[in-house]
Amino acid sequence: MEITGTLFYLMTNVFRVYILYRFFGLFLKQKASKRRLLCCYVSLFLINSAGYLFLASDMINLLTNMAGLFLAVLAGYQGSILKKIISVFASYGMAVLTEDLAWVLLVKVAQKDPGQIAEFGFFFATFLFFLLEAVIERTIKLRKEINVSPYKNIMLIAILLGSIFLSSVLIEGFYHAPILLIPALCILIAIDIATFYIYEKLLDDYVKLKEEETHQLQLAMYQNQLKLMQNANDAYKSMRHDMKQHLSMLTGYLQNGEKHKALDYISQINGGIGKGSKYIDTGNKDVDCIFNYITGEVIEIGGSVATDIKVPEEMPVDNFDLNVILSNLLLNACEAVSKCDKKVIHAAMRYDRGALKISVQNTYNGELEQKGDELLSTKQEKAGHGIGLWSVRKAVEKYGGVMEISHTEEIFKVDILLYI
Repeated sequence: MEITGTLFYLMTNVFRVYILYRFFGLFLKQKASKRRLLCCYVSLFLINSAGYLFLASDMINLLTNMAGLFLAVLAGYQGSILKKIISVFASYGMAVLTEDLAWVLLVKVAQKDPGQIAEFGFFFATFLFFLLEAVIERTIKLRKEINVSPYKNIMLIAILLGSIFLSSVLIEGFYHAPILLIPALCILIAIDIATFYIYEKLLDDYVKLKEEETHQLQLAMYQNQLKLMQNANDAYKSMRHDMKQHLSMLTGYLQNGEKHKALDYISQINGGIGKGSKYIDTGNKDVDCIFNYITGEVIEIGGSVATDIKVPEEMPVDNFDLNVILSNLLLNACEAVSKCDKKVIHAAMRYDRGALKISVQNTYNGELEQKGDELLSTKQEKAGHGIGLWSVRKAVEKYGGVMEISHTEEIFKVDILLYI
């Protein structure tokens, strides 16, 4: 290969690596620092270039390409291994399809000599890959924080591998009919884009389902609050009804000089008033609804909830956002304490000069499934896992806030600060 052709290839390969960086950003959330991520893509460039320039073999080029791609996603991005595999096969499949389309257009349709247009053909294929990536980026917005069930990811991988296989079969089968090959490759590309679109809609459905569950939970909380208020009102009416009898008994004790009996009777009355009271009254009806509902859930499983809440009756925060944050944190805490012997939840809220501080800590059994900085669900059904935490983070970010997670062997804690 001439020096000019080599330089042209290397410049084109830099462009191709940049496209891969953009493509992986559609699927995965970056976890490495910018410097480390740059090292990953420099390594990808060197591996690809070395395989193409010094090891002129289709199989070796395939292996070096795949090795470089896997190195980039494994070292530079967050997410499950299946999601990383999807991103690798998606990028490689799109690159193969655009290379095949470029080959057909230049060699078979334009009747050019493959040896004379090798470098330009690589640039043309890379340019088509860039156009395809731009179309996908403009039309599809994948939610990177959410994982679907493994078998759905495996199905998507199978579709991508199938498109790569069909592309190579079409190249061989339609070698003498390039006019038919062009629409066939375009259809394969359209199928891949449609697959990503369906994948995106699947994630959207998970989010909508979670939002619907939140609305249903909010309704249940308000119904529970009304029930508590009704019970409190009934208790007040009952107390008023019995008050005359209580006063008559106390009057009789005092008239007979039985002061100790009168004091004992007063103690019984006080005990009756406070006994079994599970009603949290902070003055803020939305906060009361959430905490009273969760308190009832925890008490049912033999646990306890301690609260330290000081908030005004009205706060400049959307009720739905507040419900998303508190209900997800408290329900997760309830789920955690249900799996351990000591079932204790402590929740604190403070509102001060436009800042709302929320802290929820709970006991747990010490088992956490964690990958890097990402906490994974410990539930058996992990389809759509991360949606609750994703919803909380989204609500926190809406108010320019921060969320910190910490834990020991016995205590799990989430601290949130909202600027409202």
